[in-house]
Amino acid sequence: MNTLQRTLIAAALLAAFTSVYAAPVVQPTQPAKPMSAQAVKPMIRIGTPDNGRTSHELVNQTPPVPLSWLSTQEASQEWLQTGSAPDVIGTNGEVMYAYGQSHPTITCAPLHVCVINLLPGEHITSLSIGDSVRWLVQPTDAGNRPVVIVKPTQAGLVTNLVVTTDAGRVYYMTLVSDAHNDVPLIGFYDPQALVINMQKQAAQERAAEQAKVEAHKQAVVAPLGDIDPAKLDFNFRCKADDNHADLDNADLMPTRVFAGGGHTYLQMPSTMKFTDAPAVFNTTGGSTELLNSRLVHGDYVIDGLPTQFKLVLGVGKHSRAVTCHHAQMNAGFWAR
Repeated sequence: MNTLQRTLIAAALLAAFTSVYAAPVVQPTQPAKPMSAQAVKPMIRIGTPDNGRTSHELVNQTPPVPLSWLSTQEASQEWLQTGSAPDVIGTNGEVMYAYGQSHPTITCAPLHVCVINLLPGEHITSLSIGDSVRWLVQPTDAGNRPVVIVKPTQAGLVTNLVVTTDAGRVYYMTLVSDAHNDVPLIGFYDPQALVINMQKQAAQERAAEQAKVEAHKQAVVAPLGDIDPAKLDFNFRCKADDNHADLDNADLMPTRVFAGGGHTYLQMPSTMKFTDAPAVFNTTGGSTELLNSRLVHGDYVIDGLPTQFKLVLGVGKHSRAVTCHHAQMNAGFWAR
């Protein structure tokens, strides 16, 4: 082999070496990682009570409580205070969703029924399910409560269910079938309606209590009976008790006092309706006792015929008082 041949071979080897080591390094293509179910899960609005959890997850992660009016009432009070109503998990395994506060995702097992109890007092007007081939659905009633029964025919199914009622409610639910997990009982409560009912009931109780108080006031005052105008006694005088002028007690000073028919009547000034009503005490003979009295059309009616009585408004050093007394005893009148 001559010098020229050796030179050509060396050049060829150098070119081959350069082409191998100078070529860009190509990284092997990495297979795309499959996105997890959590990654593709839609964003959940902050504050939703279930935070996107399925009914099966709620049962496993939430302490159960006995389902009663008390549990839903407490949950409704939480909604009133925070604006977010919790889902209530019963000791019987039922999941109670707050209507309008979450998007229920209900887990059912294949060839097993799930019972969905809607709110009482309404009737189903329409029912639509996304997959009517592999999901069986049937509406029914339990007393005054509408019920929807659903059953998946196989595992791994996902669909949605929409139910409307004559109460104007629209129930939107997602149905998931799982071979190993199952929540057969689902219910709803309406925190807004419960709060409104509680407030109405409280108002009715307050009104009933006030009516009892007024009835008691009426009961402790003797009936007015028949009054003969010719036998009325107007011989009363009234004067402010303290050092203030009578003008300072104008709202407390009766414009007219008269007695008859076993009662004493005090016609009060119209300005009294803008102030508190005074208490009336019998001060006859130096004793002090509260008189049974009532306010009728702005006038006081006192049970009995005290010869001296006091109208007191306020307490302590801020109190004001007016004393009225019978100016001239009429034995014939008081003996009647």
